[in-house]
Amino acid sequence: MARNPRHLHLNASLPVPGLDVDSYIELARTAERGLLDSVSVDDSLAVWWQPGTTDTAAGGLEPLTLLSAVATTTEHIGLIATASTTFYEPYLLARAFASLDHISYGRAGWTIVTGASLREANNFSLDEQVDQAVRHERAAELLDVVTQLWDSWADDARQVREVEHTGLFFKVRGPLNVPRTPQGWPLLVHRVGSSAEEVEFAARYAEAVFSERQTLSTAVTFVREVKARAAAYGREAYVPVVLPGIIPVIGSTDAEARRLQAEHDAVRSDYGHGYRVLVGTPERIADSMQEWADAGAADGFNILPPPLPDGLSGLTTFVDQVVPLLQRRDLFRTEYDTSTLRERFGLPRPEDHFPTPYPTPNAHPFPHPAAQPTFAAA
Repeated sequence: MARNPRHLHLNASLPVPGLDVDSYIELARTAERGLLDSVSVDDSLAVWWQPGTTDTAAGGLEPLTLLSAVATTTEHIGLIATASTTFYEPYLLARAFASLDHISYGRAGWTIVTGASLREANNFSLDEQVDQAVRHERAAELLDVVTQLWDSWADDARQVREVEHTGLFFKVRGPLNVPRTPQGWPLLVHRVGSSAEEVEFAARYAEAVFSERQTLSTAVTFVREVKARAAAYGREAYVPVVLPGIIPVIGSTDAEARRLQAEHDAVRSDYGHGYRVLVGTPERIADSMQEWADAGAADGFNILPPPLPDGLSGLTTFVDQVVPLLQRRDLFRTEYDTSTLRERFGLPRPEDHFPTPYPTPNAHPFPHPAAQPTFAAA
């Protein structure tokens, strides 16, 4: 079934992981019940706590490990984990995301972040923050190595090759010790703030973008800019898929929504990563989303659901009250019609570019038990 070009892409950004796996599984199932494209989990490689204060130290589970558990209890929802290019080695990242893609049968995605905090740097043998230009240069090389490793196995798993990469930051021989995944590569996502380096990186590499734009005019300008820059790299017109972040505070009336917003603001000090707060009835939320989509400001939305006072997630309210309105307006799917996360985003599967050694290549992602892979020239 062909994807309707009017249909929005919706990702739910889940809270920073705690230790309650069952809660995350329930949130992912709620998103899947609402037919959302994906859920994403952010990450931090440090404890955000000030010694000598009364602040409570917060920690949580590593996102790839958490989403592997979620993968076994869901069928359709995409699973996007954040990982830093500043502090990870490419071989470990390539292996971890390839493993998640196999475990989920093609539903893995990677939110690429470059990691900037001193507190994180101090946990990786660094005494100071890494310069922004260096971080983006390292990120570009790491992504190049990771994709080479994902491509080091043929689709039929009968051929492998070494990547033999030697660069400024990394020296990696390969091949990866995980066969090529159902998607070829997991979906590549980048979170974009205001810096020129982030915009340029997204234009060159990202397949989907989580953006932080507060007004319609700035959002339209961003979409045009990032897609024009992507076109200059010879990329297709439909990439990257842009999902501005929103925090929907939903009430049965506007007055109730404003009351919920006040309660939300009283307990949340970060005010949602700079995402735009939508306050009002389900109809008002749907109206705003449609306005942005019609104006070319969004291909979809990254939803950060606020916690409700009774302990229930705002995601349930969004799924039950806003999604049906989007469906009636033919702005959102009424069933899952594709298998992998890439297909859902309308993205092709990267080719493996191996020569075909057999007259009838095996299309199954794993070889016959008796088959042994052979090395091909790099």
